[in-house]
Amino acid sequence: MRYMKHHFTLLTAGICLCGHLFAAETPSALAPGQWSAEKAWGWYLQQPWLVGCNFLPSTAVNDVEMWQKDSFDAPTIDRELGWAQELGFNTVRVFVNYAVWEADAAALRETLGQFLTVADKHGISTLVILLDDCFKPEPRVGKQDDPEPGVHNSQWVQSPGVKRREDRAAWPKLEQYLKEVVGAFAQDKRVLAWELYNEPSASLPLVEAAFRWAREAKPSQPVTTTVFGDAQMQKRILELSDVLCFHDYGPLPGLEAQAARLLATGRPVLCTEWMARGAGSRFETHLPFLKLNKIGCWNWGMVAGRTQTYFPWGSPKGAPEPKLWHHDILRTNGIPFNAREVRLIKVTTGRLPASALPQRRDLVPTAEKTSVLWRYSLEKPVADWFKPGFNDADWKQGAAPFGTEEPPIARKPNTLWTSADLWLRREFDMPTGKFTELALLLHHDEDTEVYINGVLAVNASSYNAAYESFELTPEAQAALKPGKNIVAAHCHQTEGGQYFDMGLEGADVSVVVGPKN
Repeated sequence: MRYMKHHFTLLTAGICLCGHLFAAETPSALAPGQWSAEKAWGWYLQQPWLVGCNFLPSTAVNDVEMWQKDSFDAPTIDRELGWAQELGFNTVRVFVNYAVWEADAAALRETLGQFLTVADKHGISTLVILLDDCFKPEPRVGKQDDPEPGVHNSQWVQSPGVKRREDRAAWPKLEQYLKEVVGAFAQDKRVLAWELYNEPSASLPLVEAAFRWAREAKPSQPVTTTVFGDAQMQKRILELSDVLCFHDYGPLPGLEAQAARLLATGRPVLCTEWMARGAGSRFETHLPFLKLNKIGCWNWGMVAGRTQTYFPWGSPKGAPEPKLWHHDILRTNGIPFNAREVRLIKVTTGRLPASALPQRRDLVPTAEKTSVLWRYSLEKPVADWFKPGFNDADWKQGAAPFGTEEPPIARKPNTLWTSADLWLRREFDMPTGKFTELALLLHHDEDTEVYINGVLAVNASSYNAAYESFELTPEAQAALKPGKNIVAAHCHQTEGGQYFDMGLEGADVSVVVGPKN
């Protein structure tokens, strides 16, 4: 990324800052059993760059189905963790559910132990979660409901569930659960860390109790909880955690800001959930930044399965498979959703050489490289505005980029655009030759749809803060032809800054080298 060079010192800055904090930190400032910042950094700097995914086998609809003995699917876990290893992943994050322990504590220890053995065989450490406030309120053991077709994560359940969380009389059993599970694996090097509570939102007292109970089991691993909830909840989690973890599913600037804010506290930082393609969180944009700053990261999803998290948030029942997967990387047969994306992951993790990723070049330059004129309208046009035969002679003419000036992220529009919507069209020349890896080089703020010769090429939601590559749909690639082509775009703005510019890039077939799997 062009603007990544400005952020490469995040980890170094965090380490330097914590050096000043070590002197100020006293034992009385730490919770009983809490690691000092110095100890936390000592642990973290001994780790490789932690890169992996949130993992459920594709045959599990939730964490109850994953862990209970009758549905624990060791062969699928082994196969899919093998695929994770092939990607270069060295860690996974897993959710454990209280209801499974309550029904059969010994069986849960057995299945968790089996999982750790399989993961370790593949060179993968495990980050374990014990409590969770997300989605359906009450978990139950036994046969789980099948997923609702088309619905994102339709059968996910909380742990321990709302009733147990709100009933203080149930807390002695919760205490036993945390102490038993943490205690059983407290010295197990296969366990990377304990993220005690995922996205807590309802009970700060239970969060505080979870830290206390876990530390009474004397784990050799760090303990933490997602920085989440209201301001008071977040402040207390920051005070109690050995290392800090956060979630970010948006464009890179937001993730950069969160990481910088948390590193400023003087402790190591982990991004334990990220990657939602349609929301602007993508491997191509985020993974290089996370590696450069050695921020441990776990994207959501590995193999698309019964959780159906490849559907976007809020997808309606019966929705067809989305053209752009929300989460997940592979199909159940191991074939990637996006082959270039998998190659990029492998190159970034070191499983493949850089030559395995074909290098794109400009085929149609952006306004960064040359003067680019567009026809544009601020009024909603008729329905066929994006088709090649549409007459745009009455539209205004302006030079890209369009938008408002924002010097901190080098936005310098040539045509001011301040309204909610912008429609654009122009003709461009496609060079003669054979190209692969065709993509739009797009700087957009906010939601943007782009058509080539009347065919949808890219639908990019949210915004970005620099030029990013968006692969063309197969239909748009087929519609491209040497010589004259028509590109049309619509950009919709809701708040904050606004911007639009684009070009087209691709790799010459004749110079593509290296493995293609």
